[in-house]
Amino acid sequence: MNTTLDDNILALKQGEMLLCNLSNSAYTTPALPVFASTIGAHIRHNLDHYACFLDGLCGGFIDYSARKRNSQIEQNRAFALAEFSRILDQLAALDLREKKWCVLIDPETGPRQTQTSIQRELEFLLSHTIHHYAMVAVICKLGGLEVDEDFGVAPSTLRYRAAQATACAS
Repeated sequence: MNTTLDDNILALKQGEMLLCNLSNSAYTTPALPVFASTIGAHIRHNLDHYACFLDGLCGGFIDYSARKRNSQIEQNRAFALAEFSRILDQLAALDLREKKWCVLIDPETGPRQTQTSIQRELEFLLSHTIHHYAMVAVICKLGGLEVDEDFGVAPSTLRYRAAQATACAS
């Protein structure tokens, strides 16, 4: 198996599990004054990126700025869970054979394209997801909600911690 793909699937399943344990109110309430955004906003943002990635693979061109920003994902936990399921199914069926893709980079000076690979984009998506999950974890904690200690922590850090625990136990 591809570790980066597996790590992305694991991260998405963590998000899915979090949503299963949240109320709709917790999903849509900001942790003011620290965060004006909600858990739902961060989840929607992440799922939008995965949708752009998967859509782009069909045409050979990935444009993360073409996010749909579907407010239902942000405001409706059940709708977000359905989107998690859809994306997880597509990732599980992903053809990892290398092909040439382009990704749109949209700096202030104007859009440009650069070549990329599935592996590189999966690395980006994982890093991006973990970054937003870390913010989600803070929002949860500010709202008095418990979050799994592994939520919002990079898989490489989790593997390192496990290796350290094994070494200390020896």
